[in-house]
Formats: sequence, structure tokens, C-alpha cells
Amino acid sequence: MLKRLHGSYSIFLMNSRYHHLSAGREGFFAALVFCIVILAGLAGAQEDYEAGRGLLTLEGPSGMFINPTSATLPKDAATLQYCIFFPDNRTDVIGQGLMGSYGFTDEFEVGVQSTLVLVDGGKDRVAAGPLARYRLSKDEGAMPQVSVGAYSRLGDRVLNKGTLFVAGYKRLPVSEDGMVRALGVHAGARQTWFDDDAAVSDSAAGYGGLEVQFPLRLYAVGEVTTKDDDLNRRTPYAYGVQWRAAGIAMSVAGIQNGGTDDVSFYYGIGYSTSF
Repeated sequence: MLKRLHGSYSIFLMNSRYHHLSAGREGFFAALVFCIVILAGLAGAQEDYEAGRGLLTLEGPSGMFINPTSATLPKDAATLQYCIFFPDNRTDVIGQGLMGSYGFTDEFEVGVQSTLVLVDGGKDRVAAGPLARYRLSKDEGAMPQVSVGAYSRLGDRVLNKGTLFVAGYKRLPVSEDGMVRALGVHAGARQTWFDDDAAVSDSAAGYGGLEVQFPLRLYAVGEVTTKDDDLNRRTPYAYGVQWRAAGIAMSVAGIQNGGTDDVSFYYGIGYSTSF
């Protein structure tokens, strides 16, 4: 059970090993979120456009299924999302995530996210923290959509983490009134620091994904993350579908997070509104 319990934390950490996040780095993340807030004051409203925004991920912010992507919420829009994950399709360890965020401008989004790991016959674990994402460019012409972001989580030490990421997106229209509306290409990189005395190193990862847009805001999404031999037993990847409706949205996926034996079931649901 201890081995199973320890490995289960890779549900949201992408791994079964953890790393040291110093007080200085925690302060750095707080300062970074503050700087993003200041920069966001320069941003203004804009017209709606297809930004490739996904749903809650194992990492916390919205995106594909594992990794965050570059889309930000529109100005004065808010979302509340929940997900549940069953490592190795069992119920002795269950991961749950919750995320709420708000679009202060079209370019800037801030929110909170939390992780709860339920352990049958053991100690449940919980941690939560802020997230912020700032869009540097829109998907226009040859220019892709590019964003930078940060998120952290504090609570039970085995779940504590802080992450910086950069992500890009390019939409390739196919037929706006056909069965396949468009293809979307996602790419990104993230650097994560974990808080645990058993740490061996910090974690850096690159990732990419492809989405196919169908009618009724239905998307087929696949992604893969680079394998860190010190951290992952397997290459992390995921595939599934997202329904990105205007109000209620849902995700269903199979995820190999790098620490499980089998591709494991994931389900997410969210609600969004504008003020």
C-alpha cells in the first residue's frame, strides 16, 4: 500500500518522486504572479476568437488533459471546473482536482486550483494554490498564440509544487461548416520544483498536442510529454475528447501520467459564465 500510495501522487505531479521548493522560490512565484497582474493592467478588451481553450488538467490550469495550454479566459468571464482521476483504473487511490479562474482582461487570467488525493485505508492528502496566465500574442497570420504562466500548490508537503510554463497554439482551419472544422497544434514547456525531503532533482518537461475540431464544439485531443528518466517510468501521454460548450463543458480521457502501469480513466466537468 505504501508503494501504491507514494506512486499515486504522480496523479497531479506527473511523477512518483518529489523535489525541494525553497522559501526563496515560493517568494519568487508570489512575485511572479504579482508582476503578471501589473502587466495585465495594460491589456484591453477584444473581439471573440477561437483560442483553443481546453479544460482542467492534471497540472491544474486549463489545457489538454495533462498540460496547460496558452488560451486565457475572455474579459469578465469566469469558470469553475472539477476533475477526477483513477490511477490504474482502481479505487483505492483517487485523485480529484478543482479549479476556478477569472478573466480580468482578454489577455490575463488569474485563479486558484487544488488537489485532493483520497486513499482507502490511508491518509488523504490536499493542497491548493494560485494560478496566473498572461497571453503575449494572439493567433493571427503567421503569429501563433503564446502565453506565459505560473501556478503553485501548498498543503501536504508531498503535493507541494511550483511551476512556470510557456505555451503556444496555432489553429489551422479546414472547413468552418464541414465535419472537420479545424486542426489545432499545441506546444509548451514547464519547469517544476517540488517540496519534499526525498528530492533528487527538479523537473523540466516539454510537451505537444494536436486537437481536431468537430461540429457542436466537440474536440478530439491527444498529447505527449517528454520522459524524464529520473522521474517517469513511462512516457506521459493522453488522448480523449472535450466538449467545449458555452456554459457546461466536459472531458473524458485515458491518461498515462508517467507513473501508472495502465492508461487510466479521467473525467472532467466545468461551468463558465460572463459578467
